[in-house]
Amino acid sequence: MSTSIFVGHAKPPANTVSGLMYTILSVVCEVEMETGVIVAAEFTVATELAKDYLNRLLAGRNLGTDEDAIVEALEKCYFSGTQKALIQAFRDMAKRYRAQVGTSRQGAPAEPAPPAG
Repeated sequence: MSTSIFVGHAKPPANTVSGLMYTILSVVCEVEMETGVIVAAEFTVATELAKDYLNRLLAGRNLGTDEDAIVEALEKCYFSGTQKALIQAFRDMAKRYRAQVGTSRQGAPAEPAPPAG
């Protein structure tokens, strides 16, 4: 299994515990590159419970196909003053994943053209 780490960032609101603890909120995901499946996720949020919950929410999801569904789950299940920043950091991380997948696919050799017939 070949995995890579992708990190996204956003600025949390200053009036939240996470905003007081961190100047930048980060979402870090280990992603299996062949499948796009998130192996593990980590977040710079204030409590261990929130970190564990968010990891369980993302682990096993497919970053290539489930991005919008993950955001929807975050909107429906994570109620905090940092919700929007967390979603923004997740989207930033997903953008880095998409850029890398696009880069690796562009670098692949082209398929041979079918014979003219």
